[in-house]
Amino acid sequence: MTRPTLPTAADLMQRHLQTVLPDAKIEDAVRLLLAKGHAAAPVVDASGKLLGLVSEHDCVRVLCEAIAEGWPSGLVRDHMTKELETVSPADDVLSLSARFTNGRHRRLLVVDQGRLVGLIARRDLMRALESMERERTHARSKSTYELLAERHRNLD
Repeated sequence: MTRPTLPTAADLMQRHLQTVLPDAKIEDAVRLLLAKGHAAAPVVDASGKLLGLVSEHDCVRVLCEAIAEGWPSGLVRDHMTKELETVSPADDVLSLSARFTNGRHRRLLVVDQGRLVGLIARRDLMRALESMERERTHARSKSTYELLAERHRNLD
């Protein structure tokens, strides 16, 4: 019996991402995240090279600092997170699971040759793992009809 091929990051990732440029105003990034309901947006240059991530965490920090000084100023590059958790499109679900359980990140950025190609949120991975478990359980279970047919074959 051969093992089934495990889904990869390329199979699970969200491909249509809202990105921001590093030279965008931070206030525009804050408004974008709020308007779109996103928790974060990857920061990429004009060629799609991943440079960082601007997250709710970054924006909360910026807004708290701005309370005393007025509306936040600066560019996304000044406030973005630069230490990112990235994965390859070929990483399988078990590798992704380990990255999520051993790290503190809520999302993994999928990068191919330095360029952003997708994003995997923990929920995307949960859906894939639950689907795999459901398929495994279903494949293992036999219907009453199948059990009776098998019993009759064995009696013949």
